[in-house]
Amino acid sequence: MQRISLCMIVKNEEKFLPGCLESVKDTVDEIIVVDTGSSDRTIEIALSFNAKIYHLEWKNDFSLARNESIKHATGDWILILDADERLETTDKAKLKKYLNSNYDGYYVKVISFGRDGKPEAINEYPRLFRNNPNYRFEGRIHEQISNSILKNGGKLGRADIKIIHLGYAQDDETMSRKYERNLSILFEQLKENPNDAYALYHIGIVKILKGEINEGISFLRKSISIPRESSNLGNSVRAVIYNVLGKHELQNGDQTTALDLFIKSIKQAPLQVSSYYYAGIAQMKRFNFTVAKNFFEQALKNQQAILKGKSPDVAFENFINPNDIFYQLSICYFKIGNFKKLNEMIENFVKEENLINSFLNFLANEYISGNKNSIQVLKQISQTNPSFEVFKVLSGIAQFEGDLETAVERLKTALSFKDDDEIRYNLGLCLVGLRRFEEAIGYLREFLNRENSTFFERAVKVLGLSYLACGNYADALRCYKTLSNFNPTDEEIKKRIISISMRLSTPTK
Repeated sequence: MQRISLCMIVKNEEKFLPGCLESVKDTVDEIIVVDTGSSDRTIEIALSFNAKIYHLEWKNDFSLARNESIKHATGDWILILDADERLETTDKAKLKKYLNSNYDGYYVKVISFGRDGKPEAINEYPRLFRNNPNYRFEGRIHEQISNSILKNGGKLGRADIKIIHLGYAQDDETMSRKYERNLSILFEQLKENPNDAYALYHIGIVKILKGEINEGISFLRKSISIPRESSNLGNSVRAVIYNVLGKHELQNGDQTTALDLFIKSIKQAPLQVSSYYYAGIAQMKRFNFTVAKNFFEQALKNQQAILKGKSPDVAFENFINPNDIFYQLSICYFKIGNFKKLNEMIENFVKEENLINSFLNFLANEYISGNKNSIQVLKQISQTNPSFEVFKVLSGIAQFEGDLETAVERLKTALSFKDDDEIRYNLGLCLVGLRRFEEAIGYLREFLNRENSTFFERAVKVLGLSYLACGNYADALRCYKTLSNFNPTDEEIKKRIISISMRLSTPTK
């Protein structure tokens, strides 16, 4: 029976290590841990999982440490994990089925999660490979084993195995230290070979992550400019660089250059999502909605293939929420007048609050620009997926058109979803416009207890006028005195108080 050795390098990983080892303790046959200078409970935790501990002085070289770890492995196969990684629970049983094959190593999917607990990126690394003394890692940082396997006649396949990476979910201070450490090692590597395109690529990415955008872009441009015959960049990494450069140009408003870069990325790595998605965004900015739709549809098709287990051709794929693609497609279908497909797209993201609200605002802006089709779409959404936001937008359109009766109906519906000060104020205002003062008072008097509301002063003024219209001078006076306490320098309020007080002091005939 084929045995698996888990090989790790660690330093001060007491936070992450328990979860990592827990995820594989029943899957691997041996745990090898090389510690490079921990001062916390890392070694104690590793020993509690019966790990074999070795010590190595850290010399700014990840390959050196990796190779030290695999040197001690006795299993037939080696699994590489970092402390901030976990083997996907559902994939534990799958792992061993790949051991009896003609392959010498396997790429597995590494899914990185952000601080919000959602996946941010997906990439592939050969983390499972045969224990062969000729297979050794290369590179001071972002170390690779694949070149060594291939140079020694080995075959690499792809396994449907997922590793969860939590390293991006750490605080700013931790990430900043990690960036500085990585840059230090990368620049050392670059000194040894100034034309190391792979090192230049990683320096560029880290610079961008640090917020040094222009400097990072310069390193990426230098990386991609090195001729292929002397470059150590594969197509999958080139595709990543083109995507990053394309997004940079897109943000700077140069859609033409951005599109050219995204097309280059697609040629290097056809099965990906990012290039198609951002090419669609670029085409939308050029008002080419039919072309944009085609890019988004391909992005969606590729994403579904990747989610079903196909391997992306790109080295590093930022995770794009499928609902974001449905959202962009909705705008395209609206613009080209395909309302059947539009309704299908909306159903996919209607429950995602930020996206549906953004789409409702888009429809409101379309109406303001003169596109009356937006009203029918809004009404359709209000029937199939009624919500506070859709009735807020519809009520605003009714107010804009001067249809106060319809506005009141929609405002009341919106208020039934959520007690919102803006909606309550506008409802009172519309009722006053319809001379339904008593009804307006019923909604507006709530503001007397809401001094912190941004609508407080305006609402109480309208409430005071409503009381006056009903001949209720005592409550009107109470409103204006409240306003005077709120804003003592308002001379108009003072005049109102005097006028109403005189009216109340004058005997009724």
